[in-house]
Amino acid sequence: MDTRLTYLLTLLPPLPPLGKPPQLTLAQVLALLRQQGGADLELLAGLLETEAPLRRALDEWVVNPPGLRVAPDDVPRALRAHFVDERVASMTEAAWVGSVWEAYLGLLSDAGRRFGSDLLKRWSRWEESVRTNLAQRRALLRGDRDELGPGILAETDPSVEAALAAWSEARSRGAQAERLGAAMEAELALDRARLAVLVEWSPRYSFALDELVAYLLQLRLLERHQRLDGQRGRALLKAVAAL
Repeated sequence: MDTRLTYLLTLLPPLPPLGKPPQLTLAQVLALLRQQGGADLELLAGLLETEAPLRRALDEWVVNPPGLRVAPDDVPRALRAHFVDERVASMTEAAWVGSVWEAYLGLLSDAGRRFGSDLLKRWSRWEESVRTNLAQRRALLRGDRDELGPGILAETDPSVEAALAAWSEARSRGAQAERLGAAMEAELALDRARLAVLVEWSPRYSFALDELVAYLLQLRLLERHQRLDGQRGRALLKAVAAL
């Protein structure tokens, strides 16, 4: 048993339900994590810190025209390579955003292999499956046949299908009010599905790496949800939801 993880997991407070603020921020927990030392924990912390600046960079590049965009310097080099005007111009907006997230999830999966977290690898595959299926369903809704690829993927994991069904139902419910409402409802449904999967997969009282990874992924999701306000929703509507 890794004594670093035992000590850290005993310090962490229980996580609240979605919509309630956590007792500790992700930054505070990652600071505690780094105090334990080790290249594995440093790699994990760095990749989780990357998500917030990556989202900001995506929003800025979607909104700003060429010439006013700046490649982000606070994300890994493998991700910065996607923020090039020529690359963005050669793809549809939805395809480019999807390629960036695919690259980020690939980094998470590689990290899971490097330091032995089966949960991080499984989560990356699950999230990529959901995103790929959603991209294709959004293309169907827009009538963009060129973006459909091979068609809707057949998934063996019922939790993926459950997440897609929740997204579709919430989108329809939100559309009765307004397009922004539909986007926000659909994103909330996905977050609930993501959290449910992480809770189901999380080891209990194991004091092992996967228990810590599950905690951090849940905390990241809870914190991101706290920032999902109307302004972010408008960016979501334009850049991601494409309703």
